[in-house]
Amino acid sequence: MKKLLLSSCIMAIAMSATQTVAAEESQFTASGKMMALSNYLWRGQTISDDKPSLQADLMVEHDSGFYLGTSFETYRYEDADTVVKDYEIDYYAGYYLMATDDLGFGFNAMKYTYGDGGDTVEYALSVDYQAMNLAANYDQDLETWYTELNYSFALFNDSSLVAHVGLYTDAEAYEFDDNGEVADTAYDIALRYNYPLLAQLDLMLEASYHEFNDDHYMVGLAYSF
Repeated sequence: MKKLLLSSCIMAIAMSATQTVAAEESQFTASGKMMALSNYLWRGQTISDDKPSLQADLMVEHDSGFYLGTSFETYRYEDADTVVKDYEIDYYAGYYLMATDDLGFGFNAMKYTYGDGGDTVEYALSVDYQAMNLAANYDQDLETWYTELNYSFALFNDSSLVAHVGLYTDAEAYEFDDNGEVADTAYDIALRYNYPLLAQLDLMLEASYHEFNDDHYMVGLAYSF
């Protein structure tokens, strides 16, 4: 019931507007977004039982490359015969360096906390080359790795399409059912489309497939500020 915002393509395509606060020798940039989604998708799975989710994110960046932020998401799940509605609050910080005009490196840590109790920490290393992103994510609580590759295509009217593929290399911790046995690995693929409706309002579409789950779809609106 968690996601890594800074390595996800949704974060990359939904964030656009910024506000700058200048000091004598430093500069900070604050940015954020609010989203209304028909589904909360995370690495090929639905976290909201294929139902709507409200989400928000606020991030502050320093011109040196350091940043920190927090995000909020609503989700739901079934517990026996009861539908539980809950929320998630995440806190993250990291550093991003553009080595050249085409090559960038990043590191971040994110703590996930849940309204019904519990928390975990995940670390990520990422490399960006032109329109391609490669990220390796390590869950400290489950001691699992998730690696993803994303490629962004620029389309008409400033819209974009992101192709995503991810691999769980320690899938036993998630207990994916592979014909009655627990899977050792699992993969997911997704297509994510972003279309700017207004200067600060984007339409978002996503279709995802998980090796051991049903297909899932999402349509949503993202307001950047």
